[in-house]
Amino acid sequence: MYEAHHAAEVLDRFRDLVDGQIERLLAGREDLLIYQVIRYHLGLDAEATAERAGKRMRAALCLLSCQACGGRVEAAAPAAAAVELLHSFTLLHDDIADQDDTRRGRPTVWREWGVGQAITAGDALFALANLSAGELDCSANMVAEVIRELNQATLTVCEGQQLDMSYEGRADIGVADYVSMIERKTAALMGAACAIGARVARARKSKREALRGFGRQLGVAFQITDDMLGIWGVAADLGKPVGSDVRRNKRSLPIIYLLEKAEPAEREALAVRLAAGQATEEEAAGLAARMEALGARSLCENTARKSLAAALAALEAVDLEAGARGDLEVLASYLIERQR
Repeated sequence: MYEAHHAAEVLDRFRDLVDGQIERLLAGREDLLIYQVIRYHLGLDAEATAERAGKRMRAALCLLSCQACGGRVEAAAPAAAAVELLHSFTLLHDDIADQDDTRRGRPTVWREWGVGQAITAGDALFALANLSAGELDCSANMVAEVIRELNQATLTVCEGQQLDMSYEGRADIGVADYVSMIERKTAALMGAACAIGARVARARKSKREALRGFGRQLGVAFQITDDMLGIWGVAADLGKPVGSDVRRNKRSLPIIYLLEKAEPAEREALAVRLAAGQATEEEAAGLAARMEALGARSLCENTARKSLAAALAALEAVDLEAGARGDLEVLASYLIERQR
């Protein structure tokens, strides 16, 4: 309980700094619908609560990595905001691709304003991210390196998203394919966030790469945890539907494990059932129970913990500022133990 409270305090500590940078980017741009849409998606509109704004977790990782390497968090704020804007861009387009109706307890942008407006707002978020990185108060070479990191991470995330969509319904997708996909879709941006924070602090390459490794391993553990919550979580806690991976016949780790461990006759029946899509809540719950009985939940928990252990080992390998290191460790543990 203390760690959850500590993690929440860490995330809240940086929220005003990150949101202040985003607000400066949006200042004077209130006259068009696109900025209303962006504010809504970011949870910065008048009706939003802190929960609807999201955790700002990737931004916090960037700032803590900067601090861990002896840098000032204020100096890294434009980069942290850029990371958060890029993450929000991917979420907005992901909601369209997955046809998700809700995010953080309210309608997704494409449901509220249509697909065309949502795509355009996502494109604008990408542009705003690059504009934010350009406001870093450092050498032109460092700005260029940060922007290169951001764009490379975005390209890698797009690769992961394409793989994720192409895996839907396929019978030949195994655990190794899944891990390779989430290393791109989720872990790449988290690794980049940490490496960018270290770069702004002018850390040497060994520290940057250790922090990148921390972020990437944490990203793998985070996505596995997210997949578990998507099967066994509580919709009211998550602010989005549970069982959507089952309904879309996606290849998340629990579903891959279910299909690998089931007997041939059951596997064939399950494949047909998943391919039919649009499972009812009762059917999704039945599949979740079968996954748990076959050991999918235990596998996911153990795999996430191994990735978390690898992430923490990456931190131990280099000399970092003690307070920020501790906050990174607490935040990492919380992200794997969370219920939302």
